[in-house]
Amino acid sequence: MNRNEWSLAKEVAVKAAWKAGELARERFGGKLDIQHKDDRGDLVTEVDVLSDRLIVEDILAVFPSHRIYSEEAGEGGANSDWVWHVDPLDGTNNFALGIPLYGVCISLSYQGQIVLGVIHDSALGLNYVAVKDEGAWQEEVKLEAKPKGALVKSTISWIQGHGVGKDDHRALELRHHLEHSVKRVLRMWAPSLTWAMLARGDLHGVVLYNSEGEDLYAGLLLAQEAGVKVTDFAGNPIAMLGSSGVGLSAGASASASAGAGASASASISSEVGIGMAEAVYLVAAVPEYHAELLAFVQEAIKVE
Repeated sequence: MNRNEWSLAKEVAVKAAWKAGELARERFGGKLDIQHKDDRGDLVTEVDVLSDRLIVEDILAVFPSHRIYSEEAGEGGANSDWVWHVDPLDGTNNFALGIPLYGVCISLSYQGQIVLGVIHDSALGLNYVAVKDEGAWQEEVKLEAKPKGALVKSTISWIQGHGVGKDDHRALELRHHLEHSVKRVLRMWAPSLTWAMLARGDLHGVVLYNSEGEDLYAGLLLAQEAGVKVTDFAGNPIAMLGSSGVGLSAGASASASAGAGASASASISSEVGIGMAEAVYLVAAVPEYHAELLAFVQEAIKVE
């Protein structure tokens, strides 16, 4: 893809995200066909399915040779170095409950590196766009994360994956420790909007625990392009998307589960790739606050 095609990809993604967001706004607060997606209680509505189909069709109409992974339809398209990830309704549980915190998340990667991220705040009608090495934007305003004040007096956010159960004591201990270390730990249950808040500088940091999925990649790019430092729990830099299958789940996560005194960094490379299907553990904050937030995490999970 040349630069003109990059611009076309951004245009297609922004328009598709807007259309999906408009559909969600029209249906918000109305009667929904709500189904349980799995035995954990995660929900899916007809809006998820319709929005997913709308976005996938719009992308493949312009880029039929690309691969696409979507939250509802799964894997489709051709085998390609260009891969799209789509979450058509991030925050479905909020949406179903009548809470106006939900959005659309679309990203495009090339040979395992995220190059475009689009997040649409559906309730507010706001677009966020990030292009690799070109910055992050909220509409026409370039984003530069610059939170102010002491970390201990700040608000951070906690994101956890669908697979984190109520009996995950390490998650409970870590979240409890964070709640005692800072003023507030926010849980929005709409990860893409959380990353947008971090990129805007509204949050001092994000701790992501055992998470995965199409709602992750655009937000990561948005935050990094806004100046946020992202590492695993051992402090190693994070690549946008990796095909090697090497992530924290192969190193620091296993070490953390082994108990106190385990070394998390010994088995992890200096730049960790995020595999599409693997669990991910991240600490994200601007450099000024990252080391302190990382220390809070490591104190809780006994990473040395």
